[in-house]
Amino acid sequence: MRSNGTLFRAAERDDMRWWRKRCGVVLSLLWALSLLVGCANEGAPRPASTVTVSLVGFNDFHGQLLPGNGSVPVARDGTDAVERVPAGGAAYLAALIKRLRAENPDNTLVVAAGDLIGASPLVSSLFHDEPTIEVLNRIGISVSSVGNHEFEKGRNELFRLQRGGCHPVSADGTQGVVGRDTCMTDGRFEGAKFTYLGANVIDRQSGRPLLPAYAVREIGGVRIGFVGVTLRETPATMPRKLVEGLDFADEVATINALVPTLLHDERVAFVVALLHQGGETTARAINDTACPGFSGAVLRIVDRLDPAVQVVMTGHTHEEYVCTRPDGRLMTQAGNYGRMATKIDLVVEPGSGRVLAKSARTHVAANRGAVKDDDVDGMVGRYAALTAERAQAIVGHLAAPLSRAANRTGERPLGNVLADAYLFGGQAGVPADQAAQIAFVNPGGIRAELSGDPVRGLDVSFGQLYAVHPFGNTLPTLSMTGEQLRRVLEQQWESPQPPSGNVLAVSAGFTYAWDAAQPIGAAPGQGRRVVPGSMRLHGVPIDPTVNYRVTVNSFLAHGGDNFSVFSEAATLAESERDLDVLMAYFRAQGVVQAPALDRIGRRN
Repeated sequence: MRSNGTLFRAAERDDMRWWRKRCGVVLSLLWALSLLVGCANEGAPRPASTVTVSLVGFNDFHGQLLPGNGSVPVARDGTDAVERVPAGGAAYLAALIKRLRAENPDNTLVVAAGDLIGASPLVSSLFHDEPTIEVLNRIGISVSSVGNHEFEKGRNELFRLQRGGCHPVSADGTQGVVGRDTCMTDGRFEGAKFTYLGANVIDRQSGRPLLPAYAVREIGGVRIGFVGVTLRETPATMPRKLVEGLDFADEVATINALVPTLLHDERVAFVVALLHQGGETTARAINDTACPGFSGAVLRIVDRLDPAVQVVMTGHTHEEYVCTRPDGRLMTQAGNYGRMATKIDLVVEPGSGRVLAKSARTHVAANRGAVKDDDVDGMVGRYAALTAERAQAIVGHLAAPLSRAANRTGERPLGNVLADAYLFGGQAGVPADQAAQIAFVNPGGIRAELSGDPVRGLDVSFGQLYAVHPFGNTLPTLSMTGEQLRRVLEQQWESPQPPSGNVLAVSAGFTYAWDAAQPIGAAPGQGRRVVPGSMRLHGVPIDPTVNYRVTVNSFLAHGGDNFSVFSEAATLAESERDLDVLMAYFRAQGVVQAPALDRIGRRN
């Protein structure tokens, strides 16, 4: 494995000694006691010999090499006003990170918290995310946790992206062609020069982590242990075949079990967790350290970690926050798509390893009138040129921009259009008595807004449509009873869905209502949010005992996003891939209208 720093025995070792170090917990508690003593003395003068260690981190890059239409909410100095700053693009992110490194040039590491690849736009995915890995190498990442999207193409493809080598030739010979879609630089692809960590990703056959569990880096004489974990719910976010043979262990137990090894065998001063799981706040702008309304699955993890874990850099929820927990532990997340990076500064006493002070701030990779990194800009420009002809081809037209933002009922204009396209795909070329009647789309599958071409107005390019739906899922039509439909709707709010729910987009003709006064987060099978008798198809009440034909994507059909009821249904037929169906739908419509948001009702 290659790295940009000094790698001290990442956990590739066969004996997996870290699982047998639990007896070191007592020693870990003693170390924690020293931390408490240090905290009590924070107000005292600092020792003459300290070193400031800086970490620059980001997460959920998702191959977003080109600047998009995204922006970041920034508070104006001295006022309550918030302005949106256009941000994003790898060349701007690289320039930002270069500037942040220059503030502490000898003692800075760049790290990440997963989902660097996967669900990527055409400029990266057409080349199997090799361009993103090459750009991240140039940026100088040292270590990253895996996220759920690192498994989007299966474990073997993740290994290839880490170790290098050309993409295998597909059965039909259309993919894996050197110089056309893989190994685009002198017929070679070197792989990631940074180390992917996955301490809680366990190979079921061997019982060992699939990837290194941790890495140690030394900065300014201070040894730091980095543990990388992804959310234990990863199997619910991927088609099952992609994570077959893998177990995703509890995040807390995994990290805490490694602490004794890191402290006593590796002699680290403290531990940084790179955790691909996150939360959210209700802050109006970035860098609100009050962290109003902080919530999410990440809190149940972070607040139970060993005190040696001083910093937790998170991801997955695509949010921004810089928060300090009651125990003094620092938590950060830097949004998504390369629009931001967080710089963390830790003042450390090298001899004792005590962290005397820590601070963090999120910085914006602004892309209007800002400096670009020329090398990265050249790399991205090359791949953009190779994809330009295909990406810029016009495939449809809009009557108005389509937002993926949800209203108070959970409906999204773009979600409704995609659900209608799924229904179109489930009906095309099929006898009426076999055609789909209802379609659902998961909100996590809607990856971008659809606003039209920036030059040609409301024309839609292939590249834009691809950015909205980049997964390449097929669209099976399932047979589901009315009762199963009710159950799948209840699963939108049942545990383990996120606190705000996970409301599916529904196709035209299907309507229902839900009651916000009913509890959210009910145990599986116990939800009562769907208003009784409200489910209707073209105005006719849904009969619990009647079978209906329902089109979804193959991800949902396998129970993805915790919609297990779909996986219990029989498959009647398969249609083409989602993107092909979307393009056919846009051609058939001529001009796609913005749909009315009247399919889902809400009480209270």
